[in-house]
Order: sequence, then structure tokens, then C-alpha cells
Amino acid sequence: MSGGEGSKNSEVEWDNLTPDLLLNVFARLTLDEMMEGPLQVCKPWIEAGKTTNVFDFGGCTVQIPAGGGEFDWDAMEDKMDKLLKAYVDRSHGGLKIIKTKLCTDASISYVAQKCPDLEVLWLTSCPCVTDASMTKIATGCTKLKELRILSSFQITESALKMVKDNCPNVEVTKK
Repeated sequence: MSGGEGSKNSEVEWDNLTPDLLLNVFARLTLDEMMEGPLQVCKPWIEAGKTTNVFDFGGCTVQIPAGGGEFDWDAMEDKMDKLLKAYVDRSHGGLKIIKTKLCTDASISYVAQKCPDLEVLWLTSCPCVTDASMTKIATGCTKLKELRILSSFQITESALKMVKDNCPNVEVTKK
């Protein structure tokens, strides 16, 4: 369909997707696709990005180069940090759930500073997240109820103890 009434109806359908459906759509995109800006499609999509209290990219797909090419971990971590910081800013610090992978101390420290009501934090394959940002989470996100650390080996038991001491309702899992 090009132009005309069919195109207009299609646009209206996209405009009417609920925030929950939009989050479901966003969760199925690759990290690169999210970086291209699906939140700019139409006003309801922009608003959904601003009002959500969930950042769930723990299951997002990461495209590994075909043919055995080198994977640029630094570039991927940079993309994830930018995306997480953008969501923190769009939510005005209102994120309550963050499930992410391949981020660094920079974005987790930003979360600790901007999201005092954070309740759930899952970090998967985050080799550049260390005790430094976990200490900030412990003091800045005292409402934390769930902390799950998977394949993020720079976070020590000492930092996790600090989180437990400062966040009385937290359940910590590290694998």
C-alpha cells in the first residue's frame, strides 16, 4: 500500500499500541536496532519510552560477526551504556526494573545516582562492572529488592555484602 487510506489506517494502528505491547516489541529488537531509534517512530512510542519504569535488555541479541571476525566488546558496551543512560533520562530516574548485559561501571553508577527507587537489577555478562559501581548502588538504591549477577566476575562478595547491609529487603544471587 502506498499512500491513501490503507496507509493512514496502518499508522493509526501503530499509534494505538499500548505501552506494554511497545515494550514487548522493543524487547525483541537487537541492540543495534534499538540504537537506531524506534522511540522516534511516533508520539505514542516516544511517550512510552518516557513513562516506562522497566529497562529489559538482558535478553537482547548481540550480533556476532559472521566468518569469525573480531567482536568489538568495547563498542558493544559503549552502545549498551548509552542506551541505558538514555532510558534513565527518559524515565526521569523512575526506572524500577533494569535487566541488562554488557554494560560498564559508568552506566551502573549513573543508575545509582539517578534511580533511587530501583527495585530490581540484573547484570549479565558485564565484565566491566566492578565493586565501584556496586558500592554506589548500595548507597543510592536502598529500595533494591533483587540483585542478580550472572557472569560478571569483577563484583566481589565484599561489595555484595555492602548491598545487603544497605538494602534491607534485597535478595542477592550471583552465578
